[in-house]
Amino acid sequence: MGAQEREIIVRCKGVTKSYINSGNVTPALQGIDLEVRRGELLMLVGPSGCGKTTLISILACVLNHDQGSCEVLGHDIKKMRDRERSEFRGRSVGFVFQSFNLLPTLNAEENIAVPLIIQGQKVSEAIRHSDQLLERVGMPEKAKALPRELSGGQQQRVAVARALVHKPALVVCDEPTSALDAQTGHKIMELFRELVRESGRTLVVVTHDSRIFEFGDRIAYMEDGRIINVVEQ
Repeated sequence: MGAQEREIIVRCKGVTKSYINSGNVTPALQGIDLEVRRGELLMLVGPSGCGKTTLISILACVLNHDQGSCEVLGHDIKKMRDRERSEFRGRSVGFVFQSFNLLPTLNAEENIAVPLIIQGQKVSEAIRHSDQLLERVGMPEKAKALPRELSGGQQQRVAVARALVHKPALVVCDEPTSALDAQTGHKIMELFRELVRESGRTLVVVTHDSRIFEFGDRIAYMEDGRIINVVEQ
């Protein structure tokens, strides 16, 4: 199937978002129009403060937008109630944070298992799935290691596994390579591309890191809360 024929799983039209602090209104998104295709790796790039993280937070149902429409996997996220939004996020969205956000008192396999346990899966079954993913990311021997005992690249691999363990259709990443050296960053992106493409998932990556642009199927350039250009790779 050609890129143009892929199913559209995210549709944003005229999406706006502002933050209010001490009576001051700061616009973050000023009319976002965006379509994301199933199975692609889309990168969002642009200067700090242009709205990239705000946009993926809306796609991941972490934030509400103010105006416009945004459909994710066939759901109008503005019309969803808080509980529906939470359940949808837990079932259909994976999130990789810039700072990894691993729980410091849990070991690697337990951190990965958290999304499944939250969904009500038995701990033993969740750990079994966790161990399978640790094998896939090349770290089976680190199952019992705490985050402080792992390198930055290893922590990011655990974070990737945690984002994928519940088999979400959409995975969003906020600067996944910013804390990593070039070689480790490339390995992480190669791993992501392999894991996402083999399962038909969709990946949206916010990045400043031009070293990993080559991994994107498309690059959406943002500036001042708007998408100014989308380039096919």
